[in-house]
Amino acid sequence: MRVWIYLSVFAALVLMTFLELMIFAQPLPRAVIDMSIVGLAGGKALLIALFFQHLAYEPKSLSALAILGIASVVAFLVLSVYSIIGITFR
Repeated sequence: MRVWIYLSVFAALVLMTFLELMIFAQPLPRAVIDMSIVGLAGGKALLIALFFQHLAYEPKSLSALAILGIASVVAFLVLSVYSIIGITFR
């Protein structure tokens, strides 16, 4: 694998971290901040799993299983954010 791919992924992770910090500093509603940070964290987790844990080069069935796990964690985080800000599901 070429080094420029790792450097590109690293740059994307740094950019996402910078966006998280910028979003957190903005005077936005709490729900928007929380959902943005959870979304960016999910994207960062996906990049790390695909490239630094080499799931992008594994068979598709193994990658799909890992991505399903990551998606379920993100879903639980979203539900946690909803419960923290007081939104109820009926």
